[in-house]
Amino acid sequence: MSRPRDDAARRLLAFASWLLPAARSDWGLAMRAELAHLEGRAARLAFALGCVRAAAAQPATLRRLAVSAGAVGALALLLAGGVTHPAARLELAGLLSVVVALAWRGGRPGLLGPVRPSRAARVVRTAGFAVACAYLLVAFLDHRGPQPLGSGDGLLPGMITLVLYLVVTLAVTAHASTASAVTLMSGIVAGLVAGPACFMLMPFERALPPLAEHLPGQGIWLIAIVVAAPAAAMVVVTRRTRDALQSVVALVCAGAVCAGVVAVLGYGAFLLFPDQMPSLVPLNAGPPDVRSALSRLEAGDEYVVALIWGCLLAGVLGSLIRGAARRSTRVLRTATITCACLVLVAAPTGHVEAAVVAALATTMTGMLTLVSTGRGLRRGSITAGGQP
Repeated sequence: MSRPRDDAARRLLAFASWLLPAARSDWGLAMRAELAHLEGRAARLAFALGCVRAAAAQPATLRRLAVSAGAVGALALLLAGGVTHPAARLELAGLLSVVVALAWRGGRPGLLGPVRPSRAARVVRTAGFAVACAYLLVAFLDHRGPQPLGSGDGLLPGMITLVLYLVVTLAVTAHASTASAVTLMSGIVAGLVAGPACFMLMPFERALPPLAEHLPGQGIWLIAIVVAAPAAAMVVVTRRTRDALQSVVALVCAGAVCAGVVAVLGYGAFLLFPDQMPSLVPLNAGPPDVRSALSRLEAGDEYVVALIWGCLLAGVLGSLIRGAARRSTRVLRTATITCACLVLVAAPTGHVEAAVVAALATTMTGMLTLVSTGRGLRRGSITAGGQP
């Protein structure tokens, strides 16, 4: 079968439909119907070009185009801006590609999008991408020039955690999420309050005394903040929603944000106060730059633990934010919560390896639960209220 001579108009119209945000998908159908009634190559091309201009002028489309342009600029900067180690350059380019892909996918109907039409959801999603961009910028600046240990200096765990957090952020703010606005904001605010308090109670850079040691009463009162902030979030959500599951979601969200804040503050201290880095390796470990890099890895163990806890809680959160209609989904959710409970049992008793394995299992089953609940999502299958 030969193609129509005016197939260019069809391709332009397909591009215009692709540019349209999910909320304007009906425009694409109307454009195709209109094109089918037009005669003449020139008229059809003119109509298709007009559709492209109209689609590109939509605010959501402009945001997507801005993200794409920023990604291209960031990639050019990455390739020519001083990240000399090939593996680090590849990892950062890969992370940038994943963030851009998630930004695009978050605007389409399905598991991660579109965003709910509420200010809280938009703020949370925008903040998530802002944190991702800030991480990319810091990672780029931190990996410029020669790397004493190559690319294996802690970049990969942060990348995995960032992608996981970003996926859950998109899912929890998507149209089909069951997490209410008050649940989201209460959990996030509680995590932002508890995070700095928890960071100050931990040994600083693993080897130095906690920062809270210099506070009145050695900062013991900070424990009350760590406990009270999530508890207050649960109380607020319970009173506002009358839903026990929503209060649990707020608690898990607060914990995930708290763990993320601890990790960010810990790794940020490495960059802001390099002279205070404790020397945790012997003098014969290598040249000064190698010893400094090794000490940095050793001192970051406490914050790697925070990343593991953050991944675990993100996995649990992903398993809770959608309705479990299928039997397989309910089984996966039960497995996620069971593995999380195993971590809570194994970690305090010193069974570190078992706790790490259970944390990884929690993250995997949590993501599988989220994917399982997203299989039935199709365009037009989500009501205006945000429920599937």
